[in-house]
Amino acid sequence: MKVRMVSDGKGGKVIGNMTKTQANALGKEASTQMHVLKVIEKANALSLERETFEKEELARSNKALYSILAKIYTLFNDAVNDKCIKEAAKAMREQLKQRGVKVQSNTPALTCFVRFIFNSDRKRAYNYASTLMAAIDAEVKPENLAAFIECGNGVEEIKKTHKMKDETKQQIDAVNTASNDVFDTLRTMRAVETVLMPNASVDFSDGVEFAFIIARSIGNGEFELLRAVPKSTKAMQTAAVKELAKNLIDETAKSKVEVKSKKLQQATEKVVKKITLKDAAKMTMKEVEMA
Repeated sequence: MKVRMVSDGKGGKVIGNMTKTQANALGKEASTQMHVLKVIEKANALSLERETFEKEELARSNKALYSILAKIYTLFNDAVNDKCIKEAAKAMREQLKQRGVKVQSNTPALTCFVRFIFNSDRKRAYNYASTLMAAIDAEVKPENLAAFIECGNGVEEIKKTHKMKDETKQQIDAVNTASNDVFDTLRTMRAVETVLMPNASVDFSDGVEFAFIIARSIGNGEFELLRAVPKSTKAMQTAAVKELAKNLIDETAKSKVEVKSKKLQQATEKVVKKITLKDAAKMTMKEVEMA
């Protein structure tokens, strides 16, 4: 049987019995507090390391910064695994408040960790936390964080990419995929017409495959070819192919809508031919209008 000190009702303490459930709860609370103390201790040590980094190494290299971010990632991961993330984040928030740093209740716990260690403004903490969130989403391990950031062209670029809405990312992916299709098509398609442009020469740089002609539109799909652009660059080719890719996506979407509309019309016509009172009651306004 376990015992504990309880109130005697007169302002004093006496020895009382403790149930197994109470003992387990007390032990769990004590264990959680120990984990929290360890997290805060490590966080304070990282904060000191950050101060040294900012004073001595900031101007020389991002290597030290990435190392500190990796350690924050590890610390946050440990707090989650030790099931003390709630208590640790709360303790950090309280200590930040004592420093005069206000942390909103809707601030992500990871951002709170970053802000505690960097003692920084919200914008800087947000940038670093966004990078760590991107790494977590990509299931990057802490020891591989530096390589992840470098491959992503730095903290700022990773933050921008991670901030994008899923819809925007899907649109970018769709354009990139369509661009590959456009390249393949351009490489193999038959020319509409071959023309000779006197005194025209084009310098191809960076492995560019296509030349660019300035043309004047005269309507009805007819163009007057004026001059060849004397130099084709990768940026010009990429921009041109991207526009063709966007057009391909729009045309494909338009075609799908037309096919869907045609199928709906055919289905409606079929229904109208053998329409009954029950069928009519279930038809949509669009189906009625198309009938």
